[in-house]
Amino acid sequence: MRKRFLALVCALHVVCLSCPSFSLAAEAPLDLQSVIQFALKHNPNLRISEKNIQGEKYGIDAARAERWPKIDFGSGLTQYKYPTPLTPIVIQAPVTAAELNDLPDFEQTIYDVGASFRLPLYRGGRIMRNIRIAEMKKGVAEDTYKADQQDLIYNLTSVYNKILQLQKLLVSTQASVTQLESHERDVEDFLKVGTVPRLDLLKTEVELAHAKENVIAVKNNLDSAFELLKNLMGMDDASLSVSIAEEPVTQGTSPSEGEALATALALRPDYKAVAKRKQIAEDQIKLAWGRHLPDVYGSGQYTKTAGVSTALKEDWFVGLKLTIPLFDGGLIRADVNNARIELEKVKEEERALRLSITREVKDALLDITNASERIEVAEKALISARETLRVERLKYETGRGTTTDVIDAQTALLRAETDYYQARYDRETSLASLRKAMGAPPAWQEVQR
Repeated sequence: MRKRFLALVCALHVVCLSCPSFSLAAEAPLDLQSVIQFALKHNPNLRISEKNIQGEKYGIDAARAERWPKIDFGSGLTQYKYPTPLTPIVIQAPVTAAELNDLPDFEQTIYDVGASFRLPLYRGGRIMRNIRIAEMKKGVAEDTYKADQQDLIYNLTSVYNKILQLQKLLVSTQASVTQLESHERDVEDFLKVGTVPRLDLLKTEVELAHAKENVIAVKNNLDSAFELLKNLMGMDDASLSVSIAEEPVTQGTSPSEGEALATALALRPDYKAVAKRKQIAEDQIKLAWGRHLPDVYGSGQYTKTAGVSTALKEDWFVGLKLTIPLFDGGLIRADVNNARIELEKVKEEERALRLSITREVKDALLDITNASERIEVAEKALISARETLRVERLKYETGRGTTTDVIDAQTALLRAETDYYQARYDRETSLASLRKAMGAPPAWQEVQR
């Protein structure tokens, strides 16, 4: 029996190791770096942005294909009302007898097969400009992907630290319940000997019920935060459980406002994307104006035709053609003006984004300073609240305090712990917000590059 049990355990161990989805849940708690790396590979929105880059690569191939000749194969069957020559009629004056004998065959039903080509030789620089625009569109897609990546990292960091905050808060609320239950037992003992009124027990029961409700609320919020984290990570199996590890407190000083703003304008991928879009708009103006210039292209065709009762007759031509737009009802001018309006719009978007970046950097720096100061104050308040609760419980146990004092001290301790963990969460989130505002990747990502 023991051997069968050991064999079953070994089999289950092998199955668990071979199942990739189980290994994610069965491993040690995930740190923030592991969470981000998993999300960068599996988040669906980020993968869509990655596909957009691949799509723009085909746009470059399509633009470059305009430089090459276009060769088409064609065939057809045509029925005419009157007999039609299979090949062109060539008659020169004076007509000789040999030329009269060399007249082409006439048929009403004509079959044809052949190939044609068209080779662009000059289009006013529009082919190369289209290639450049396609390349810049690919650059815009890459910058958009990087911006989406940084947004995802910020959201993951925020949710991750929120979970850590809620876990700390859950411990505090559970400790509050334990302490109130202990106090309730003390009140019941004093009530039995008649040293305290029944009102003290009622007050304690009400506060204990409220503390238990807080525990339930924190658990619900924690479950919701874990579900959001799994959603951001792109985990398809919703039933898979995830645990996270405690992250060390971020150390170091923040850059000055000038340094942070300069870094943001140099690194922000969305700001780079707007700059590329401005170049695209400028090229669109030149592209539209270039339609005033002539088109020069070479063309040729080789065909064979036959009738119902005749053999195939061949014909071919090659040529060089030029077209110059003389009048189009103002169409080109309208397209040029429209392209100029688009350029003005992109310039305003660039200005608006620059103002937004400046505000984001300033807000993040202010939030970091505010949270750091709150942490210092909350740490002192937390020490005082713990000591106050200890003293009030001791006073009550010796008959010199009241239930109200104990409950107030317990409430003050929970509030101090809540404020402390909230300040720590706000500081970590503000640091992540500053990195996002500056366009800077996480420190571990910089090391890997």
